Amino acid sequence: MALAKEQYKAFEAIVGPENISEDPVDLDAYAWRSGLVAILQEHRPRFEAILLPASTEEVRAIVRLCNKLGVQFKASSTGWGGYADPGGPGCIKMDLRRMNRILEINEENMYAVVEPYVTSAQLQAELMKRGLNCNVNGAGGNTSALPTAAHEGIGHLSQGNSFGERNLLALEWVTPEGEIVRTGSLGAIGEWFCGDGPGPSLRGLIRGNVTPLGGMGVHTRAATKLYHWAGPPTMELEGISPSYSPADEPANLLMRYLSFPSEDGRTLAVRRIGQHEIGLVLMGFNVNMLAANIATSNEEELLLAAEYSKEILGPGFVLAVAGNSKRDFDYKRQVLDLILEEAGGSSLKAVEEPNIQFALLWRCVRVTSSIRETMRATGAFAGEVFGTDSYEVQANFIQHSLKDKADLIERGFVYADSVLPFLTSIEYGHFGHSEVLLRYTPGPGEPEALMGYVGKANEYAANGHYGMPHHVFGDGQHDFFGPRTSNYTHWLREVKHSFDPNEASEASTYITPRE
Repeated sequence: MALAKEQYKAFEAIVGPENISEDPVDLDAYAWRSGLVAILQEHRPRFEAILLPASTEEVRAIVRLCNKLGVQFKASSTGWGGYADPGGPGCIKMDLRRMNRILEINEENMYAVVEPYVTSAQLQAELMKRGLNCNVNGAGGNTSALPTAAHEGIGHLSQGNSFGERNLLALEWVTPEGEIVRTGSLGAIGEWFCGDGPGPSLRGLIRGNVTPLGGMGVHTRAATKLYHWAGPPTMELEGISPSYSPADEPANLLMRYLSFPSEDGRTLAVRRIGQHEIGLVLMGFNVNMLAANIATSNEEELLLAAEYSKEILGPGFVLAVAGNSKRDFDYKRQVLDLILEEAGGSSLKAVEEPNIQFALLWRCVRVTSSIRETMRATGAFAGEVFGTDSYEVQANFIQHSLKDKADLIERGFVYADSVLPFLTSIEYGHFGHSEVLLRYTPGPGEPEALMGYVGKANEYAANGHYGMPHHVFGDGQHDFFGPRTSNYTHWLREVKHSFDPNEASEASTYITPRE
């Protein structure tokens, strides 16, 4: 259904005629899907209109008008992925790209305040000039730096720079009814340094381990924790993407690809690296992901993957080490040598070459690597994703899913690439994240086979008490996990109903208040 003329005019009065559109070309552009989402959705709902608000006040006015008119809304920042799409008709889109300012970088207290369309790469570049760094969502530096924007917000730097839930400080939130809530120290004294109190914290209502994906209002400004950066304030690059590398070899930095003869060896190494806190980046690339980040073409990627496979011992990961001084760097290298000896690990010689080593390091620090390993001409990408409380538990779980992936390969639904998983460490091993990566070419029976695979993984995670996956989207998946996890869905729906009685904040990828 299209907006009535008077409804469109009412929204136009808020943002101005140049910042609203119902042109079918614009609506179709915002309805684009990628990967498995596109295959599963034969019909792609369109938004009724696209609005570009420029301030918290305009967002609040739009939300209140939606409640008055019975129109749903959904907001997104950079919009990488299809999680902010409408579940059906009668929904408008708030694209927050005009809210793109870094409002504050507090060097002394190590936090930054950003609006939703500040990208991680934009913020990170400013921070590095000051000897600081931030976590960057693994989807890439093009994603929002707002710690509530990404679903879970983990990434290549999360070994030491944590992730979205843990980095969120004070927040400005427009609730689904159009109230402005300022949490923590912001609401109490107008400062951004703390996201909790005074009194009960709202952190669990606004986001838990993951976000509501646009299903609980709009986050308009937030403060995120910052971290120390030991590298150079800027790095000049030579060459043209994807064949580029730093012009000068940076001091006190290294990148390695380490592999181990068994999962036990890799787990031991990850534990030791976390205990001694020597890792800047620890990302569990398998050999195909590594090759994708080094190769300059699909053909070269296949050749490199085959070449590297001859040398690697088994499960592995990329590791970056940064020293605050030469002495600190030398100490960390010695610790790493001892860890490799204890765990029986080996360093891939190709990655030790300076032109490869530092190009790969910069791609992981600035996080341009994800786009290289997922968006390839050899097929679409899908990941079966889980996160639990420890790396070791995660490693045990993922071995089971690899058997189901081998079955998909045998049946011809996915490419026979590396069956080694993507498995990574967060916060020095206190948290784990894993994905079984699937490359496929759409064909008959493909969606059913892939979704069957995900269903088996969910069953095993729940029945084996491995915890819930990050990607629990919509009522169906919540209703599956709810009875198996203390019926949390009852309370989640109560919260949704209390804050959004009119169901104005579209929640097809979150949870609806209806039992």
